[in-house]
Amino acid sequence: MRKPFTLVEVLIAMSVLSVFLLGLMQFYTSTETVLSSGIERTEMFERARIAMDMMANDLTCVYYSQTDDDLTPFLPKSEGKSNTFSVATVRPEKLNKKAKTGIVGVKYELKPDKTGGSDVKRLVYSYDTNGDTFDIEKSSFGNETELVEGVTDFSVRPYFGTGSTLPGLVVIRLELIDSKTLKRKRANSSMKIDDSNKREFRRMVVIDRGQPKPKL
Repeated sequence: MRKPFTLVEVLIAMSVLSVFLLGLMQFYTSTETVLSSGIERTEMFERARIAMDMMANDLTCVYYSQTDDDLTPFLPKSEGKSNTFSVATVRPEKLNKKAKTGIVGVKYELKPDKTGGSDVKRLVYSYDTNGDTFDIEKSSFGNETELVEGVTDFSVRPYFGTGSTLPGLVVIRLELIDSKTLKRKRANSSMKIDDSNKREFRRMVVIDRGQPKPKL
């Protein structure tokens, strides 16, 4: 007949089991935190990719006429950092019923996040409501649509060749926070956003329509 366990042996076994379970719980918690962080980061990268792809596509499909100097295909006209830009571009779909072609003026700009405080914004785009747009300066923008939320900074920097109304290179910079941080910020608008919660994304878009090339 096997000898029964003593109280001391039971207490030692329970202590060893408790230590093992505590370590297992800490491992599970750490794994869950890493997994959650990875999901948040992947979602943020996906938001940035969609926004960058859309802006880059509109820039590379810009409508530009070398024979008509009166048409303005891109705004702003000068080099330097700007938090908005407009472009006359070719879209595969017609954005309004008045259009006879796919050429339309599209504007990208920052707008405030109503519940996130002054340091969190939304990147939105709107398009011309007059129909075909060959000159961006004559556009009348409406139909605003949110492209990406949780934006802490957005800028474009065009580079023009001599006498050209179309830049040969546009550098887009987009800075975002993850959705978890955005939710916390919306719950407490006075919360300061740590730099570790921000991610910066850049895209260089080359535009080649036979226009004079910029000197970089």
